[in-house]
Amino acid sequence: MRVIAGSARGAKLKAAEGLSVRPTLDRVKESIFSMLTGRIVDSEVLDLFAGSGALGIEALSRGAANCTFVDHAEASLAVVRHNLAHTRLNERAQVVRSDFAAFLAACDAQFDLILLDPPYGGDLLAQALTAIAAHGVLREGGCILCELDGPDPVDPCGFSVYRDKRYGRVRVLLLV
Repeated sequence: MRVIAGSARGAKLKAAEGLSVRPTLDRVKESIFSMLTGRIVDSEVLDLFAGSGALGIEALSRGAANCTFVDHAEASLAVVRHNLAHTRLNERAQVVRSDFAAFLAACDAQFDLILLDPPYGGDLLAQALTAIAAHGVLREGGCILCELDGPDPVDPCGFSVYRDKRYGRVRVLLLV
């Protein structure tokens, strides 16, 4: 796993260990950021289920103003901190240990881009989208990038589906 483009291009990223962590493949990451062309530079980004931080770090590398990384697992956040230091992007990052719902309920910031890559299965994506809509953390004109298991159904919770792409078993949605 590596940073695809930008200031940290080519930097290898560490991945957290365990079955609940599933790093985004480089080819999928390339496609994701191709969808986001024109939406990243100077944006405020939220990487809500941070894992290794690969998606948020890619956004920072490509010119995002800053990124808030949120995860409930300290082991994942240790990997995020390591990857941020390794890529020298830590000055534009905030790392928060929190359950996603608690973070969104207490959040008084708004974001231009929200990255959602929760563990597959279950209804974490639907819960997160519902909470994002309820707490108004997506800035007007912003977008939400969701990565999910291909066959999982999705309720966009009032957001519009702008793009819906499959990459093998992985499905990527861009919501506006």
